[in-house]
Amino acid sequence: MKNIVSAISIISMVALFLGVCGFKSAGDINAKVAQLDINTANLDDVIRIFGEPIKYLWAGKTFTKDNLPSTYIAAYPDDFHIVISRGKIIELRFEGPGAGYVYRDKLKVGSSLDEVLKVVGKPTETVQGKPNKFMDGVLYKDINGREGYCYYSRKAQGVRFFLMNYKVTALYVTRSRPAGDRGGSFQTVRPIKSVKQFDDVRWKDMSKLDLSDKKGLIATLKFNRKTVWPKPNKMPAGLRPDGLLTRAMNPGLRIRRLHQRGITGKGVNVAIIDQPLYLDHPEFTGKIVAYHDVGCGSKSSMHGPAVASLLVGTNCGTAPDARVYYVAAPSWTKDTAYQAEALNWIIEQNKNLPASKKIRVVSVSAAPSGPGSPFEKNQEMWDRACALAEAAGILVLDCTTHHGFIGPCWYNLSTLESVTRCTPGFPGQKEGTYPGRILAPTCPRTTAEQYDKGDFSYQYCGRGGLSWAIPYCAGVLALGWQIRPEIGPEHMRDLLFKSAYTKKNGAKIISPSRFIRLVRMAKVAPRTRKKG
Repeated sequence: MKNIVSAISIISMVALFLGVCGFKSAGDINAKVAQLDINTANLDDVIRIFGEPIKYLWAGKTFTKDNLPSTYIAAYPDDFHIVISRGKIIELRFEGPGAGYVYRDKLKVGSSLDEVLKVVGKPTETVQGKPNKFMDGVLYKDINGREGYCYYSRKAQGVRFFLMNYKVTALYVTRSRPAGDRGGSFQTVRPIKSVKQFDDVRWKDMSKLDLSDKKGLIATLKFNRKTVWPKPNKMPAGLRPDGLLTRAMNPGLRIRRLHQRGITGKGVNVAIIDQPLYLDHPEFTGKIVAYHDVGCGSKSSMHGPAVASLLVGTNCGTAPDARVYYVAAPSWTKDTAYQAEALNWIIEQNKNLPASKKIRVVSVSAAPSGPGSPFEKNQEMWDRACALAEAAGILVLDCTTHHGFIGPCWYNLSTLESVTRCTPGFPGQKEGTYPGRILAPTCPRTTAEQYDKGDFSYQYCGRGGLSWAIPYCAGVLALGWQIRPEIGPEHMRDLLFKSAYTKKNGAKIISPSRFIRLVRMAKVAPRTRKKG
């Protein structure tokens, strides 16, 4: 009898513990989902059923409940997210096994592709090895040649699946949209009636437009692999956007010739402070040796994957074999304390690294302090952190007017390798000189893009900002340190300027090949031992 009482007591304690800790079984989450009419529910219904979200997120930013954008994500524990747009529930996202949701009592995160097809039915078409176009009823298998990466949507059944290794990694329960309702997600493809230079046409449907006489327009746009283009007879003769996107992956300025000679940044550690990203995009998977988040909370962004790919990307990067210490920091708060905390973390990591593995350079595509900075609080913290980094032998590259020394230039896609054909400034604007700065290409460039797990894409930028020049330059410096690791940061910076191509107006354009030649020839004073 005593044993029975003890067992009952233990069971009661376990039940109490699970209740206090918020444990939820698959039955719990399924019961709650069953209470939600996704077609009519609003945020109040969501909170009534699931409780208060832990965060409100969108596009890498965190919001308060009283200041929500038109489209946002209500984030719950265990990788459960609810997308809400214009007051409507768009979809429930289960992006990890912790949420415990089971679709039709059979499918969950971890289910196989065969199980998915058995439950929701076979596709109307299977597209293998090609980009994901998100067409309903089409099974996209081995997306972009990545074996095991798949996408399958069945709108009539209100569900979407993302798979890796032919296993479900994310399951989205979607709104049953009436005819003509395209939903509210920024990733929803929408038709447009016109387009002009430098427009952002990512997720835009231009199939009804006639662009046949607009050959110069296409290269100025910002587009991705979800952009829908007119038929070939309505496009400029001989122009293929996919070809343009692929060509702009090339860093240009003969950098790939350096890569062919084995100068790839191998053995060099660098760092990035930027917005969050997933670590599995094929451009940089396995290249981020440490990832630290100082206040973002969200999983990915536009900016993070882009800068990582421009520095160490397999196809896009200037130093594809360098290794990255990455810190995700929220620039949208306008509080420099986060960026300073990120840099201080990098400095601390560096203290524990052996001399041959020290972090050489930090790429920061932001201006956390100084004149013109968009940050409104704690700017002095960034200046103090930069001083500490300099004392530790780490070169910090940022967009500030007082610390920064990098400016923008751009090249024509037909002359990617020619430094003499680079133009200072930005396309569509008056050519500048940028005294005291070395100019690195910002565009046209293609960068990695990833907003959802398993959905690896790319975006083409016909006009990029200074943000793209910072990681470019950091990668070129990494190439130099691969060859001459004994050269200090200030000396390496000086060699970057000495090797630059100087235009008639005095603007200095980065010249990677000449930089490497000067690095090889550089004389470094031998270190003297301190007495005692």
